[in-house]
Amino acid sequence: MRPVIRNVGIVAGLILVSAVIAPPVSAAPAFQPLKIVKECSKYSGDIGSFCTVTESSLAAIPAGSMVFYYGPVTNSPLYSSTAVVLEAGVGNTAVGYCILDDQSVGLCAFSAGTGTLAGFQALLKVSVADAKQMTYHWDGGYLLGAAK
Repeated sequence: MRPVIRNVGIVAGLILVSAVIAPPVSAAPAFQPLKIVKECSKYSGDIGSFCTVTESSLAAIPAGSMVFYYGPVTNSPLYSSTAVVLEAGVGNTAVGYCILDDQSVGLCAFSAGTGTLAGFQALLKVSVADAKQMTYHWDGGYLLGAAK
């Protein structure tokens, strides 16, 4: 009986030691804050219509960048959804998907990018800034860099 107890003690000790000296698991990268204002007077709802970025807190998405809409993927009286492509200069794009309610409030998620937007991931709340001026806010967070 004593060898069994001794073996259990050794195993427990090894588990404790390995837990203490094991390298910590690295935390997932944290989203960085992102705020974008876009003007949508050229948006018609047709495929390929667009909005223009007028302000951005991310240098890789400067004013003048364009957001093209390639939907609706789903067109319901309660909400609409669309694939989007953010073009921030030649070869600098990000692809995503947006879903909005009938009040133009919703969410956009970006999952990939190229050029200066390589590895771009973002989750952004959509809200109306000024309905008469057709300006909208995207507020949320992003990651930028090589996807792992």
